[in-house]
Amino acid sequence: MIPDELEALVLADSVGALDPDELVELQARLVALTPGQRSEVARLYDSATAVALSVPPLEPPARVRQRVLAEAHKPTAYTVRAANAEWIDTGLPGIRTRILAVDKARSLVTLVLRAEPGAVYPSHRHTRPEECFVIRGSVLIDGHLLRAGDFHHADEHSDHGEITTTEGAEVLVVGAIEDYMPLAAAPADESGQPLDR
Repeated sequence: MIPDELEALVLADSVGALDPDELVELQARLVALTPGQRSEVARLYDSATAVALSVPPLEPPARVRQRVLAEAHKPTAYTVRAANAEWIDTGLPGIRTRILAVDKARSLVTLVLRAEPGAVYPSHRHTRPEECFVIRGSVLIDGHLLRAGDFHHADEHSDHGEITTTEGAEVLVVGAIEDYMPLAAAPADESGQPLDR
């Protein structure tokens, strides 16, 4: 069973009623769900869609449509407060993440990875360019020891060996949604389970 506040976010998202902060919160929470909870969320989206499709279409007056489209295309800004931070277990020992922004149009996610001393991020290939900025601690990437303030860029389709930290670290990452949030990027079946690509 999903919490009431998550159900409210899902239903609001199904009708396009979430602001940018709420969308970030929803994306972060969806990544951490169990398979059963994902199925429940998928049913909520399906139900909301069924209700929307059961209402006869109504063409809004041109002036209303223009105003709505103008609002939808307005640049936006939002703030994610540290006090509201939700750290999500990545499934990798000693590594948690905090999702800051999701840009589906460009298939990018901005997040912070927090690694405990001795944590290891496994070898991986980048599906898009990736940028990493070390906020605190240190990490060993491709034989280079990066400390707080250091930056690392990896091109699309480049490979990384294991990334390790002996003292622990926090790293700001901008990378592909499918690399860090595969469930958010993957097409899903009617039960909410990812389809094989």
